[in-house]
Amino acid sequence: MSRYINRIATTCSKEEIDSILIPILQREGFTYVQYNGENVWKKGVGLMAAPQFFKYEYLGDSVGVQAWLKFAILPGVYAGEMGLKGFFGIAIKKMLQARVNEMEYAIASTNPQPQANVTI
Repeated sequence: MSRYINRIATTCSKEEIDSILIPILQREGFTYVQYNGENVWKKGVGLMAAPQFFKYEYLGDSVGVQAWLKFAILPGVYAGEMGLKGFFGIAIKKMLQARVNEMEYAIASTNPQPQANVTI
C-alpha cells in the first residue's frame, strides 16, 4: 500500500474541518463512499484515468490526510494503490496533489497566527 499520508495541526473542531473540506471535495467532483471498509472521498471509476481517493480524519489537535490512486483493470475493478510520487500516472498524480495541497492549505490557514510582541 502506497498512500500519501500527512498530519496537519489544527485548533478547529471536527465540524469546522468538515465545513472547510466538504465544499472543496464536492466542487472537485468527489463523492463520499464506503470502500473496503473505509469511509473515503472518491472521484472517477477508471475509464479514462485512475480513480482518485481522499480521506481525512479529525484527530483532536490535528487532521490526518491520506490520498491515493487505484489501478483500474476494468471500470470498478481495482488492483492496487499508487501514492502521489513516481512517474507512472504522473498527470493524474499532479492533479490529485494539487487538490490535496489546496485542502491542506485550507486546514492550516484556519489556525491562529502567533502575534509578535511589539512595544513602542
